[in-house]
Amino acid sequence: MTCTCQQCKALLLPMDMSIDRLPEISFDLYEVDKCKIKDIRGRNFFFHEIRKNHTSIIIFSRNFIEQETKDYIEDFAKISPSYLKDNDVKIILIASAYHTNLASFCQETKFVHEVYTDASLAIHRKAHLFSQIVDGGSKAQINPHLKHSSFIRFLLSTKRASERSTKGHGSLFQQGGQVVINSDGKVLYFHRDRNNTDQTPINFLLSASGLNKSFDHFKDHQTKTNIFHDLRRRNIKNFEFV
Repeated sequence: MTCTCQQCKALLLPMDMSIDRLPEISFDLYEVDKCKIKDIRGRNFFFHEIRKNHTSIIIFSRNFIEQETKDYIEDFAKISPSYLKDNDVKIILIASAYHTNLASFCQETKFVHEVYTDASLAIHRKAHLFSQIVDGGSKAQINPHLKHSSFIRFLLSTKRASERSTKGHGSLFQQGGQVVINSDGKVLYFHRDRNNTDQTPINFLLSASGLNKSFDHFKDHQTKTNIFHDLRRRNIKNFEFV
């Protein structure tokens, strides 16, 4: 495969280099910092208030109905908050659901880190997260956090939708993303989900935040070649290929 697009040409890359993913276009953190979000009790905070003084791994999740969201978020529960605190790192989940639905989702997924909601999607828009599916998830098989086949995930999502009202559980169209921001306000890594299976592996987010430890219970099954085809991942020198 040879990339001949204008974006690759502008980077002065070799014509014979195979590329699956270019770096994301950045967003204006100053504008995002001024946006308000709600915590689990409905209290308002500015975005800059929740990320200051720490390196923050921030997950923008899709709706709470889809099984893919549950699979991904519940794996973050396997990371000890005390381990992160010792390294001045924290994990923050920002949903698009009503704040009244945050507690039940955290209980279901055993998520023990900070959680907020951007129900108005103000931050999602300012970060230019995709408001609809961009591609159909042809590479879903390399997501190490999906615990079921696509058919089983569809059945489980349908079951979840039948057990609760879809209202207030987040947008059915809005895509998520992941961003790592250090305590100085520098964006270390940014990823926009193109579909509901396009999340960044957790071990990679930990590496991007400066943590050397990786967790065996959700190893990234991508090959070393796959990693090098994603230009965003070449700057993370301590990323462990497994």
